[in-house]
Parts: sequence; C-alpha cells; structure tokens
Amino acid sequence: MNIRASKGQEKRYKIISILVFLIFALLLSRLWYLQIIKGEDILELSSQNRSRPIRITAPRGNIYDHQGELLVTSRMSHVVSVVPEDIKDNPYVISFLCRILDISEEKLFSLLEESSKYQKDQYVPLKRDVDPVTIGKILEAKLDLPGVVVDDYPVRFYPKGEWAAQVFGYLGEINEQELAKMKGLGYRLGNEIGKMGLEKTYETYLKGEEAVRIWEVDRVGQPIKVLEQKKYIPGNNLHLTIDARLQDAAEKAIREHLAWAQAQENPNINKAKAGAIVVMDPRNGGILAMVSYPEFDPNLFVGNISSKDFNELINNPLTPFSNRITRGQFMPGSTFKPITVIAALEEGLVTNQTEYKCTGVFRIGNRQLRCNPPHGKQNIVEGLKNSCNVVMAELALSLGPDKLAEYSRLLGLGAKTGLDLDPEELSGLVGDPEWKKKERGEPWYPMETALIAIGQSFMDVTLLQLAQVYSVIANGGIVYQPRLVEKITTLSGETIKKFPSKVLRKVKLKPSTLEVVREGLEQVVTDGTARYAFQGFPLEQIPVAGKTGTAENRGKNDNAFFASYAPTDDPELVIVVMVEEGGFGSQAAAPIARKIYEEYFGLNQPVATEALTEKQIKEE
Repeated sequence: MNIRASKGQEKRYKIISILVFLIFALLLSRLWYLQIIKGEDILELSSQNRSRPIRITAPRGNIYDHQGELLVTSRMSHVVSVVPEDIKDNPYVISFLCRILDISEEKLFSLLEESSKYQKDQYVPLKRDVDPVTIGKILEAKLDLPGVVVDDYPVRFYPKGEWAAQVFGYLGEINEQELAKMKGLGYRLGNEIGKMGLEKTYETYLKGEEAVRIWEVDRVGQPIKVLEQKKYIPGNNLHLTIDARLQDAAEKAIREHLAWAQAQENPNINKAKAGAIVVMDPRNGGILAMVSYPEFDPNLFVGNISSKDFNELINNPLTPFSNRITRGQFMPGSTFKPITVIAALEEGLVTNQTEYKCTGVFRIGNRQLRCNPPHGKQNIVEGLKNSCNVVMAELALSLGPDKLAEYSRLLGLGAKTGLDLDPEELSGLVGDPEWKKKERGEPWYPMETALIAIGQSFMDVTLLQLAQVYSVIANGGIVYQPRLVEKITTLSGETIKKFPSKVLRKVKLKPSTLEVVREGLEQVVTDGTARYAFQGFPLEQIPVAGKTGTAENRGKNDNAFFASYAPTDDPELVIVVMVEEGGFGSQAAAPIARKIYEEYFGLNQPVATEALTEKQIKEE
C-alpha cells in the first residue's frame, strides 16, 4: 500500500511539474513576443495613450490691392477641440459641450464619428471662432472636461464685409471628396479651405503650414503639459490688380442707383435689384474693379455659419453667390453693334460715306424690326451714335450670319477669356446656322441675322467678354488675358510668383475701321444716346467713348448696359455696367460708369440720377 501510494504521489508530482513548466514556458514565450517582437508597437501605443497631438491651422496669407491696401487678412480667435475617443463615453462632457456650444447631440456624435475615421487619438476642432464668454465658461469647468482643450486659432477676416465677395470667395470645412482630391497636400478632416473665388483658386498658396502641439495627458485624457511644439508658418500673400479706390466707387455707385430705381413709380425701372460692373485696364488686361450685386458677407462663414443665414443666402432668388461678371450670360443688346460695324468695314462692304435710310421699320418677310423714332439718312458713324437698328440690319444682311459669327469669335465672344478665378467662367453663345441646326434641328431665318446684329436672339455674352471686346477696340486689336493677381509674396515680402500681362492674340484691324468705330462710340457720349448721362462731364479734357444697350431679359423687364472706355485718345480704362431689369442703358447703366470715371480722374462731381424724358428714352 505504501509503495503504491508513493508511486502515485510521484506521478502526480511529475504531472504538476510538467504543467508548471508549460505554464512558465507559455508566459516566457508571451513575454518574449510582447517585448521583442511587438515591443516597438506597444511602446508607440503606450505613448499614444499618454500623448495627444493638436494641430492649429496657420494664418492664411493676406490679400492686397495693387497699391498695397490690405483687403483680406486673418485675426486670432479661439477654437474648442476634443479627442473623440476621450469624450464619446462621457455623458457629462457631451451634455456640457452641446449646451454651451449650441450643438445638437446628433451633430456632435456625427462629427466625432466622422473624425474617428481619419484622426484617432488626437484633438480635432469641434467649433471655431468661439466667443470669449463661452471660452471663459469652458475654462472654468476645465477639470471636469477631459479630452477638451481651448486654443488660440487664426480665422479669416474680411474687413470690408460684402465688398468684392465673389472675387474673394469664402472658407468652409473640407469634405471627404475634397480631402481625397487633396491627398498628400497636408489636409485633414476639419481643415478649412477656400470654397470659391480667390480663396479657392489660390488655396495652396494661401494656406501656410500648420502648427503642431503634443500634449501629455493623464489616464482620463486631461492635459498635463506640452511635450513638443512646432510653430506655424503663415501662408503666402496675394497682390491683386484690383484698385480699392475704384472698387469702392463701383460698389457705392451700383448700390445708390439700385436704391434710387426701386424708389421710382415707373414699373420698367423699380424692379431693378441686381447688376454688375467690371473695370479693366485695356493696356494689360488687369481687372481694376469687379462688382456683382447682390453680394454676401464672407465673414458669415467664419467659424460655423448658422442654418438661418445659410438658407437665406441659398434661397435668395437674386443668387448672391453667382458672379455675374463671369457666370452670367446675357444678350448684350446694342453694345454688340460695334462688332457688326467692324465686320462690315473689314469685309469692305461699306465705307463711312455709305448712307442708309431709316424709316423706323425694317421688314424681312412678314417680320419687322423697329427704330423709334425714325433716324432718316444715316452713315455708319451716325448709325452707331444713334443706335440705329435699321442700319445694323442692312449691314447684317450684307454680311450674312457666318461672317457675323466669325468676327464675334475673333473679338473674343463665344469662348472663355482665361481669367483664373473659381468657379470657372462660362463661354457664352455665338449662334450661327450650323449651331442652330445641330442644337435645335431647325433652319436659320434671315430675321435672326438682323437680330444677332443688334445683340439679340442667339447671342449671349459674359460681361468679362464684353469688357475684352471694348479693350480690343480701345487698344487697337490686342486681346489680353484678363487677370486679377499681379504677384504672390512670402511673409517676408519675397516674390515667389509673378503674373505679367499675357497677350492671347492680335486682331488685325484696318486703321480706318478702328477710326470709324471709335468716332461713332465717342459721338454716342457727346451727342448720342448717352449724352444726357454725361452732361456736365469735362469731355473736352477727358473724352469718353461708349455704347448704351437695352437687351431682352426673357420674361422680365429689359436689362440695361453701358460699355465704354476713356480717355479716347489714350485709353486707360474700360468700364462695362449691367443693371438687371434696369430698363435703358442711358438711364440705368451709363450714370454708374460716369461716377467711376469721375473717381478715377479725380473729378468727384455729384451727379443726380434723374428719369429721362420719353423722347430721351426713345432715342436709345
């Protein structure tokens, strides 16, 4: 019995010893795996558990006018950032943040979930441009808010508010599609980027290099101290061709005119609530002013725009986000007539001595085109001065639709001008028989040729294209690419990129052609349809040439145009004005251009906007 018991006990000892050995072997192998094989990974995870990086966007580059006046800059504010992993299971923190930052729990959890996909274990911005009172309350409760930090944060600032809004654009938070497109350029979810205008077009130049601060945190995510810090590098600066003085004058002029128009009892005028102005230097293509009205305040998008403000902008029937200079397509009306005259003169179909008789009616088949009042005998110069539809119709039928289209395209219509501004400009429309057959499956009618010649029917232009056409007339045939930016500089002032004037092509026009067209346009202002708008203006010292226009507006009151340049002997300025539903160019658009000329030439003479008489209106 004793021998058997001893043997059984010995067997149990052996089994226990083997089990102990196996357990120790497993523990040692696991320890070897964790320390040797996975040591570096575990060390990194451990480090992540006690450190949290926060990234602060750099101040974006400033934007200046061509004289160095500051137009757009950045100001310091505060951002509230959180680590999603540290707060998502803390109901107190969630409740506190939702209440004090005025964010719904649904939106907050959506932000946390989205951020967790891309940026684990680091601070992500929850709300920017938070007011000082709110920041004070968060700091008071700091000990109860693990995973939450407050930091200084640069935000965009537009000192002039709505001023040139479509030129500058605005900022908004990057979305997934933009993030994928900008992969490798240092962008992260939560970053703000340019959404339109110069802010978007030159985004990579303006954005700068972000700051990085690494916080040491305790086990619940409370910041303890800064372990490491890298300062930001501000973005590069844009220097524009814009002249702030002229932009101010244009902004003021269109607002004052629209306010006057809406106060009138005349239903042909008082519906005018929108318009646009472009001022260009015909010597180099530089844009000196660009107004598309109504505008919007880009400062609304700093931080988080309210749903109320955003919906008001989006649902505004006057489309304040739309840049009417580059994205509006309008029939140009009588401002197109110089192209008709150029084509006829270049083709040798007429001379300045050729005369036409305007009876007030031009008939083609069973359709007719009217001039009211009848102009009687007219040569080409007089046809332009008096904006005679009959003269233009006669020229058009001699030319034919294909030649009209050819010269329209030669002078810059029907194609993008090349301006570098987001959203991309539209091409407009130059209709001809081939286009109509392809697009509509219909034949071309002779009356459509006559209508094209006076800027109606299948003819749509952007105001930028129209400014380019009048620049070609003013400078003698050079087609410049319009530009808004002169150069880009660093914070220290070093120039890293220049944007010199660029000649796209040269249009060979006979000197005699230019002489006739310029004389006609000058007489429009001195003795033609725009003379009432320029009464009292010193035309002897500063001669102005231009063309008024009244164009159909598809179911609404007519649009009013005035396209011009000055001084005629050595043009420095091209101004194109359009007032939607403004009625007549002589009454609605020309007075606005006059005010800008007065500012440019230092005249600053007050001009009362008065309703034209019935006779004066009919003359246009």
